[in-house]
Amino acid sequence: MKVIYLSKNYIYINEDGRVVRKELSHEKGIVTSSIGYKHILNVTFKLPKDIEKEMLEIEAEKYVFTEGSLDYNKEYKINYIFREYDDYYNVEAFVVETEVLKKEFEKYLKIFKYIDFISAKPFVFKSYYEIINDKPKNDAFIYFSEDEAFLSCFEKGKFVFVKSITKLSALAKQLNITVEQTVELLQKNGLNSESYEDEQTYSVVESFFSQFFMKVNNLINYSISYYGLSKIERIFFYSSFEIKGLYENYVDFWNLSGIEFKKLEINSEYDPFDYTALIYNSKHYENEHENFTIFPKPKPLYKTKSGIFAILSLILLLLISGDALYKYNLIQKQEKKIMILKSKIARKSREYKMLQLAIKKYKNKLSKLQSENSDIQKQISDIYDKILYLNDIQKKPLLSNTFADLVNTLKKYDLKIASLDKQGGHIDLIIISKFDNSSDVARLMKELYKKGYKNITSEKIENTLGVYLSKVSYDE
Repeated sequence: MKVIYLSKNYIYINEDGRVVRKELSHEKGIVTSSIGYKHILNVTFKLPKDIEKEMLEIEAEKYVFTEGSLDYNKEYKINYIFREYDDYYNVEAFVVETEVLKKEFEKYLKIFKYIDFISAKPFVFKSYYEIINDKPKNDAFIYFSEDEAFLSCFEKGKFVFVKSITKLSALAKQLNITVEQTVELLQKNGLNSESYEDEQTYSVVESFFSQFFMKVNNLINYSISYYGLSKIERIFFYSSFEIKGLYENYVDFWNLSGIEFKKLEINSEYDPFDYTALIYNSKHYENEHENFTIFPKPKPLYKTKSGIFAILSLILLLLISGDALYKYNLIQKQEKKIMILKSKIARKSREYKMLQLAIKKYKNKLSKLQSENSDIQKQISDIYDKILYLNDIQKKPLLSNTFADLVNTLKKYDLKIASLDKQGGHIDLIIISKFDNSSDVARLMKELYKKGYKNITSEKIENTLGVYLSKVSYDE
C-alpha cells in the first residue's frame, strides 16, 4: 500500500516500508496530512459513569456545543477520546471548523482532489517509539515551530492530553523583530551568551526559554494530578529549526526534576516530525475516530445503494427512452446531492436510535420516582420535625441531661447543631459555625472524651456558602 503524507512544502511517500520525499506534486495512493493544534478547539470535561456507553458521544456533543460556545450555524468536525475512571469518564473533545479545514488544505486540494485521512499533530508522536525502536514510557513531547507550540503527553504509549504553550511569536514581540528574524537569531546564537554582542538581547532570549520550560513543568505537574498519572520520565523536544545551545542549557534543569530531556531525532535526513507523521498516518488512516478529513474519496458507485439504484435506473431508462443521456446526467447531479446529505442522514439516524434508548431508560426512571414520591415527602417532613426539635432544645434553658450537657459544651466553643441523628447509643452531629472551627472541634472532641464518651471521630470541615460544617460522631 502506498501512503502519501502532505507536509508544508513536500510530500512523503511510504511504500512497503520504504520512505522517500519529493517536491509537492500529484501522486496516486492513500493521501494523508495533519492539522496543527492551533486550529483545534480542545474541550476537556467529565461525564457521569452511569451514562450508557451508547449515549456517551451524544452527551459529549451536547456538552461541547453548550459549554464550548459553538455556533450552531457552523459545521464542525469533532472527535472524542473517552478515558474511563472509577466513577466518571474524562472526555477530550477535539473540534475543528470545516471552513478552517477548507482554508488550511486549499492548496493541496488543487493538486490532490481528495485527502483520505487528516490526523491531529499531537497524536502522531505515538509512532515515534516504533521508528527509534524504543519501549514507551510516561513521556512528554514538545512541538515548537515558527507558528505554534504545544505539549503532548503519553502514558506507556497511550495519548493522555495536550496543552498549548508559549509560541515563538511571543519572543519575537519581546525582541521587536519578525518571527523569521527570531528564527535566524536562534539558529546563529541560540542560548550561547558569548555569541551575543548585546547582553540585553541574550537576557530576553534566556528569560523567554526559562519561563517557557517553567510553564511546561507546571503543566506537567498539574496534568499528572488531574489525569491520575505517575511521574513523567522523559521529555522529547522537537523544533522545526535548530536552537543553538538549547539542550546544553536545560538538561540539568530537567535532571533536577528527575526527567530525562532529549532531542526528538531519527536516523534519517528527513524532518523527524514529518517522518513520524507519515508512519503514524500509515498505521491509522482507517481509524475514523481520529480522522479530521472532510475531503475523502467517494465510494465507487457500484458499491453504494444509491449507485446500484442509479445503474438499474439507467438501464431501464436506456430501454424505454431515447433521452437516456439527459436522464443519466440528471442522475449524476442527484448523486452529488445524495453524497452531501448522506453523512447528515447517517448522523441523524444514529441520534434517533440513541434517543429511543434514552427515552426508554428515563420512562422507567420516571415511573420509579413517582412510586417513591410519597416516601420522599414523608422523609422531608421527618427531617423538618427534627430540625424544629433541635432548635427548640438550643433555645430552652439547659437541663441536667445528656443533651443539655452537649449543648452547654457546644456553646462553650460558640458552635451550633445543624442536625442530630441517634441510633441506639451512637450519635452523629452536624456542627456549624461562622468561621473555620477546626481547632474548636478538636477541643470539643477532647472534652467529650473526658466526659466518658467513646469512639469519637470527626470528618473534614467544609465551607458551604460562608458556613463551616463538621461531622462529629461518638458512642454514649
